[in-house]
Amino acid sequence: MQEEITWKTAPDTHRSDVVASSRDALELAKVGKREVLKRRFGLASTIGLACTVMLTWEAVIMNISLGLTDGGPSGLVYGYIVIWLGFTSTYTAMGELASMFPVAGGQYHWASILAPKSSKRFLSHVTGSICVIGWIAAPTAAIYLAGSVLQSAIAMNVPDYDPKGWHVTFIMWGILLCCAILNTWLGMILPAVEIFILIIHVIGFFAFLIPLLILGPRADPKSVFDLPFNYGSWTDITLATLIGMKGTVAAFLGTDGAVHVGRNLRRLYFHYTPKLTPLLKKMAEEVGNSTLVVPQSMLFAMIINGVLGFAILLGFLFTAGDLTTIVESNAAYPFIQILESSTKSKAAAVVLSSMLAIMQAFAGLAALSSGSRMLWSFSREQAIPGWRWIRQVNRRNAVPFNSTCIVVIAGGLLSLINIGSSVVLNIILSLVLEAFFSSYIISLSLLLYRRLNGDISTPNQNDKNRFVWGPFRIKGWLGVVNNVFAIAFSVVMFFFGCWPPMVDPEPEDMNYSIAIFGGVTILAVLYYLGWARKNYQGPVTEVQVAS
Repeated sequence: MQEEITWKTAPDTHRSDVVASSRDALELAKVGKREVLKRRFGLASTIGLACTVMLTWEAVIMNISLGLTDGGPSGLVYGYIVIWLGFTSTYTAMGELASMFPVAGGQYHWASILAPKSSKRFLSHVTGSICVIGWIAAPTAAIYLAGSVLQSAIAMNVPDYDPKGWHVTFIMWGILLCCAILNTWLGMILPAVEIFILIIHVIGFFAFLIPLLILGPRADPKSVFDLPFNYGSWTDITLATLIGMKGTVAAFLGTDGAVHVGRNLRRLYFHYTPKLTPLLKKMAEEVGNSTLVVPQSMLFAMIINGVLGFAILLGFLFTAGDLTTIVESNAAYPFIQILESSTKSKAAAVVLSSMLAIMQAFAGLAALSSGSRMLWSFSREQAIPGWRWIRQVNRRNAVPFNSTCIVVIAGGLLSLINIGSSVVLNIILSLVLEAFFSSYIISLSLLLYRRLNGDISTPNQNDKNRFVWGPFRIKGWLGVVNNVFAIAFSVVMFFFGCWPPMVDPEPEDMNYSIAIFGGVTILAVLYYLGWARKNYQGPVTEVQVAS
């Protein structure tokens, strides 16, 4: 089927109308965006991207100390199940949005489309600012884990080594530089890299789990399913468990990168103009049949990573030995000690830990891709200071070079927290949680608002409703229940993401994430009220369906 499209921008193209090249192009045109990228990503590579941004089983191992301290083994197990269900619900509802509106901007674009006319510009701008914060902090968190685990592996192998915080900062800067190069000059190989990492992700799981099960000790089920810890001295174990769930939550964040990340700029299908050069879309606009593939990829990633993460969690807890001793040792990463005791080999523990660090660096690579494209896309809408410079695309390799540099520099600055704080991981993870969940709350609340008002019709209905369901959705009251549960889960996770790891923390142990997040959000609101309110009109309309 073909549709006639009328261009709304770039009058110097000398063409007033074109014909959609595919159903995907038509879907984009219906939400005001023209197709400029080649559809390079299919279901397999999109699942690979979603899995690589998450790397759930790796993150579960690396963040296990947060849950062991607050909640203990039983808190980790039951908390994991709740979080898995919560994220499945959240990404199912987001999949409905992606199926209705398969656009690059994700949450801020959805907010602009679904919000009432009186508030759509404000909500869209605030949501976009929050998404930028989250996608700047996300690669920093992943790369911090990679750098600090490498430092811990070195310390295990070299007893005379005296680890310092600034050592990790320098390691992070090196990883950030490598990720920047891969995201710019070598960007054309990234889709293949995503599939390769997915293969290593699955193979590495067995490389870790099999030695644990064969060589490790066996724990009593009671010491796994009925052993809570409350080393944070909270008032009760339920509160401690909710606070300790932060590490597991971080293991599931990032699946919506399948909506956000974009890479290979195709030559424009239509007449070239300087104004339209920087139209680098993100993943949702590079996936063939994206109205189905993007939602399906998120749910497949949830199933794959959820199963692998839960299996590795049980494998670790059942073969860890005396968990009380491990927690009281105050080791930065208890999983390294668990690996050494299970395999009876320091060399094996160092190799496996280094492998985890490398995989986490790849997660930082994928998150940096998403963060730079998120920033680029938002600048394209004239929404942030310096948008004219940020939205520029390198003419030689067709990548958003300037936005990539900004995200790398911001990550390097955030890495300086490691020099002065002993709980930097808690701070950065909390910042990621607050940004992601607040953007989820806004977009999913607007979906629920339209849902309850009956503003969304099915494709076969011939009425005047403005919105039409995509091919992926949950019908009837089940969809409403899922939507409400996803919002409630996001609110709870946002709230407890702000807490410190212990009662009455010292200044160096405080969780300053809410101050960072709140400060940047207030600056974004002030910027909107002072300048963007007069200039920001929401996502730019590039085309309009004429017939």
